[in-house]
Amino acid sequence: MIRRAIDRGVSKERLARAFNVNLSSINRRINLLEGICPEAITLLQDKQFTPDVTRILRNMKAARQVEAVELMIASNTITVAHAEALLKATPPEQRTDVKPTEKDKKTAPIEQIEKLEKEMSQVQEKYQEAESSYGSDLLNLVVAKGYLTKLLANGAVKSYIGRHEPEILTHLELVVNTVSMEEAVQQQAQATEAAPEEAATGA
Repeated sequence: MIRRAIDRGVSKERLARAFNVNLSSINRRINLLEGICPEAITLLQDKQFTPDVTRILRNMKAARQVEAVELMIASNTITVAHAEALLKATPPEQRTDVKPTEKDKKTAPIEQIEKLEKEMSQVQEKYQEAESSYGSDLLNLVVAKGYLTKLLANGAVKSYIGRHEPEILTHLELVVNTVSMEEAVQQQAQATEAAPEEAATGA
């Protein structure tokens, strides 16, 4: 009621005179519901309770505040003792006065999980884009490799490039000597099979 009166423009001094109390008392009543969630405030409207009840409720998170107020209203005992009992029965993760344990600190916050999910989604999109263009890129590479192989097979051309652009020649030779993934796997398999035979022959 006091908060509504102040919101409507009534000065705190005028309220203090009207209720025959000092200004500090008005300030305490104004701050009575500070830190209490709107749903719990709605439930507490027109209810009689001491400031210590809200002090205890501030140690609970919003959802637990609502639950605690509903329980006190249902039993018609909005008292400090009842609020303290409910606070003691509140799980640590639903309290604001309990510091997180080392295990809780190591648990990734929701923001980090959401960020990770977003990054994974972006990676997946890029992978799908690369996968969709892999066929055409490979075809272009095969065509380019074939053309460069024939080009460098010409001794005069290769000699000319080597004299004037040796760095470019190095890159062209890399492309020509590039093998496909299938060929690389096949060569690796052949090398693995040949190793025991060479060892046996040497023995």
